[in-house]
Amino acid sequence: MEKGSSARAAGSDHTININKSRRKARMAHCIPLAKVSFAVGAVLGAALPASAQESEAAAERQIDEIVVTARYREESLQDTPLAITALTADALEARGFNELQDIGASVPNAYIRPAHAAYAGAPTIQIRGVGQQDLLFAFEPGVGVYIDDVYHGTLFGSSFDLMDIERVEVLRGPQGTLFGKNSLGGAIRVVSKKPSGSRGGFIEATYGDLDRLEFKGSYDLPLIEDRLFMRVTGVSKHRDGYQDVLDFTCQMIANGTPELAGIGDGLGADGPDADTLPDPVPVGSPEDNAFSFPQYVPAGQGCKLGERGAERLAAGRLMLRFVGNERFEASIAADYTDDEQTPPPSYLVYPQIPLAPGSITTYNANAIYRTYGIRTDIDDRFVTGNPYATYGTFGDPFTGRFLPAVVKFEGWGVQGTIDYDLTDRTHARLITAYREYDGQTVRDDDETPFPINNIFYVIGHEQFSAELQLTGSLIDDRLEWTLGAFYYTADQVQAGEVQLGDLAFLNIVPHFQQNDVFDTENTSAFAHAVFHVTDRLSLTAGLRYTDESKSYGFDHGVFLRIDEPAKAGLSRVDWKAGVDYRFNDAMMVYGQVSTGFRSPGFQPRPFTPIQLLPFDGEELTAYELGFKGDLFDRRLRLNTAAFYSDYSKRFVGGAGARQCSAPTEPSDPVFDPICPPGTFFEGTTGISWPLQVVAPAEVYGFEAELTYRPIDRLTLNATAGYIRFEGEIDDPTQQGYRHPDALVQPEWNASGGIQYAIPLGSAGMLTPRLDWFYQSKMTFGAVTRAPLPEETIPGYSVFNGRVTFEPQEGDWSVAFSVTNLTDKFYYYNLFGNGPTFGGGQKGTPSRPREWAITFQRRF
Repeated sequence: MEKGSSARAAGSDHTININKSRRKARMAHCIPLAKVSFAVGAVLGAALPASAQESEAAAERQIDEIVVTARYREESLQDTPLAITALTADALEARGFNELQDIGASVPNAYIRPAHAAYAGAPTIQIRGVGQQDLLFAFEPGVGVYIDDVYHGTLFGSSFDLMDIERVEVLRGPQGTLFGKNSLGGAIRVVSKKPSGSRGGFIEATYGDLDRLEFKGSYDLPLIEDRLFMRVTGVSKHRDGYQDVLDFTCQMIANGTPELAGIGDGLGADGPDADTLPDPVPVGSPEDNAFSFPQYVPAGQGCKLGERGAERLAAGRLMLRFVGNERFEASIAADYTDDEQTPPPSYLVYPQIPLAPGSITTYNANAIYRTYGIRTDIDDRFVTGNPYATYGTFGDPFTGRFLPAVVKFEGWGVQGTIDYDLTDRTHARLITAYREYDGQTVRDDDETPFPINNIFYVIGHEQFSAELQLTGSLIDDRLEWTLGAFYYTADQVQAGEVQLGDLAFLNIVPHFQQNDVFDTENTSAFAHAVFHVTDRLSLTAGLRYTDESKSYGFDHGVFLRIDEPAKAGLSRVDWKAGVDYRFNDAMMVYGQVSTGFRSPGFQPRPFTPIQLLPFDGEELTAYELGFKGDLFDRRLRLNTAAFYSDYSKRFVGGAGARQCSAPTEPSDPVFDPICPPGTFFEGTTGISWPLQVVAPAEVYGFEAELTYRPIDRLTLNATAGYIRFEGEIDDPTQQGYRHPDALVQPEWNASGGIQYAIPLGSAGMLTPRLDWFYQSKMTFGAVTRAPLPEETIPGYSVFNGRVTFEPQEGDWSVAFSVTNLTDKFYYYNLFGNGPTFGGGQKGTPSRPREWAITFQRRF
């Protein structure tokens, strides 16, 4: 190819480039289709420059072109008929985005949030209402995450540090024909900077609130001039937590209410039976105070046992790139990450939320008293009154058995890529990769000092993938085609300890050890083509065949062991068809129809063997219309899209199933609101469990992204997204019903930013930037009923600020940044146990206002 060698020398992705001279020549011709009445073209046509002459000042105001490879070839973002948000390294730095979970704030209809305490180590990643927040391997992600075109197969460990990257591409809507597995909601592509032999790099140091200390660095050098290049990158992070873990008894003494911890309450250990309080004993007597909740920290030492939200991370990457000649190059990359955190902050917002008629709470107050010396249901004494403090300790203080209060991820991977030009118009690429990680996570669902519902997971994952891509062009470059094959296999284990103390009190579910094994294999083949009918009109078509098989081995010891692994799988074909029309060099409209799927599986948390039921995967047909325009002499960029997703099968979530029998008499799940006569829990709601079901549904909405440079050195940007879910089952008593007020993600999200570079004469440049992020209300809890106020997070706005100084002489910069400028308090998410597990509601509190100063030296 004509551009092959230059692309390699620049270190960019080696893909077939659009022949831009061919495209410009086509644009010069007038064709009858240009007379088609597109209203947007008529209105915005006046925004084009009247003359091709551009002054130097005007050129500086123009918005930079961004090159993406979302269709396996280099294209301008504005020439790609897809809904894509592309954030370059400079854009990420200006906004202070350091991790993958940060980018969701700037992407319309993306909902990416830090992990909450129930699924520590696994961020919530959703696009257009499709995603996942549960870390169990029985579920599949709804958004594909790719690191240098290698699929990351699990949600756990997906909060990558964005170190030394070229850009992040967020593709919205089904990407099944090109990306395949689990890209129903979209795909996120992280593209690293490639070695180029530049003998350049950077070092960076950050210090900030909570003893934040970070170091980053990268260096690029030639090992063999013009042939072999190497790039080395590393990062180290440390930051203290932002929530304190308190000693409950110590705090009760400090509050002047020791009787709430069983000290001086006048109750001892003896009584006639478990349902009767013991006889009173003298207040303060040895019999009284000997039977109270243990204390670990003296009241005079602040009552602090530990903290949550702390982080220690070390990661590195080594990349080698060999350029044999103009047709051949190969690269290999290896990376390693060691990430250790304390569990995410979690706060008991409500000890009890209102219960539905007939609901039962399996907390046994007298049993708690017999064990811990406190005669109580879960009440306000366990609410610290400060969202940045909790009594949750991940263990049993009476027996001294505590789960490790740490979340770990240690992983490494290696990948190799070979690029070869078979002909001047045909290119081959082979990508193979192996990745593995080990991790652990812990959860305290009740956020009390009791071991009522504590879980400790040990997680292991190994995956191998290989993808062959052939790209080329025919018919004088009018037909651009891609063929490919993909293979993926993964072995996963999830072990650990589950403490369900609340159910154990009823002798229903004992504490147990789990050792679950999951295996997946996926093989697919795909084809994609773009045919330029005229200079302005293009047609797109794609097909993908997928064959996938899975096995699930559930082993919960004597509690639940399945002799034969449960199996699931599918074979299916997905397709895509699209058309795009260019009014001129600056404006384009497009429309497309595509299908997508998410793999089927099995119920992730069965209580009895009969509850190990399969659930179908998701299937949809998605429709999208979009507009892309660079207006006013390329000083204003406006990209919009409207979409409609028709689900024949969509996950509803917990479908209101309940277990009405005792474990000795397992029964099918009951979907009636009340357990029937003759069952263990007759007349009540029984024990709820999250049976996953699918049902028809519709999701629709729109998105807009705008960048504007009205004057020199001033940049404005804004995004907005709206999404609405509608279920097709209107009967609340029917399986698969979802209440219309139970949101799949916030209906609205928006962002805005303003940045102005202020010249300081010979001193240099000062660039302040202000960012605003907004989301409307979000609901949690049971989806089969209207959400309670206690299950709703109101809409909120967050502001971040950053000021950067760069001297006129010298390759360095210093930046001062503040996140959450107004110290706005909100919850990232809420997590309720429901009546089965005590009825409490927990929330992950937002990070408070934090400052940081960053120094960077480039060389």
